[in-house]
Amino acid sequence: MVIYNVLIVEDESSIAEFHADYLHQTRRFNPVGIARTLAETRKMIQLLKPHLILLDNYLPDGKGIDLLKEMAVAKHVPDVIFITAANDMETVREGMRCGVFDYLLKPISYDRLSDSLDRYLKYTSSIKASDNINQRHVDELFNFQSKSAHLQQLPKGIDELTVEKVTQAFNQEQMVHTAETLGHELGISKTTARRYLEFLTARGFLNAIIQHGKVGRPERVYQKK
Repeated sequence: MVIYNVLIVEDESSIAEFHADYLHQTRRFNPVGIARTLAETRKMIQLLKPHLILLDNYLPDGKGIDLLKEMAVAKHVPDVIFITAANDMETVREGMRCGVFDYLLKPISYDRLSDSLDRYLKYTSSIKASDNINQRHVDELFNFQSKSAHLQQLPKGIDELTVEKVTQAFNQEQMVHTAETLGHELGISKTTARRYLEFLTARGFLNAIIQHGKVGRPERVYQKK
């Protein structure tokens, strides 16, 4: 079984540690280092030779997109999942031109990251499977760089950005929310919060628990599975 070494490039320590903890829970991805600047990233790429980089865009000494441009003209460079708060189309286009495997917007959903990593495994496996290429094989490789159907086809009233914000709200250990507390944290109505909580419960991301207080009616409390 191939284990893929991953370099995490993120200047916020708490987020970098979240990424590392998440990767430690997988069977196929090994976080080999955390770089907090572009300078550190360049050195770690040379030293550690990672297979994959989780690359943040905004760093203390420059932008990840500039590193991507450097890497685009180099040989034998790692694959990249580009992570950034920038949602302007020009940054997206530049990342695609530089050949990033995937592009994630902050705050990222670990459900979305999991989907990206799963497609990366299929992509690399397909590349190694055969030296003889045909149209079906090419189509398959490009399909692995598209989001899975379950992330693309969301029901009416559910949008991906809010789904990512809600899942992010549950990333801390032991975190629980009611519709009211989630709505307050994200700045959305209690009704909207409940709709997303029930959606993520139906998808198996959350557990809904009936909590009985001393006074008043029972309340639904949600916790990550």
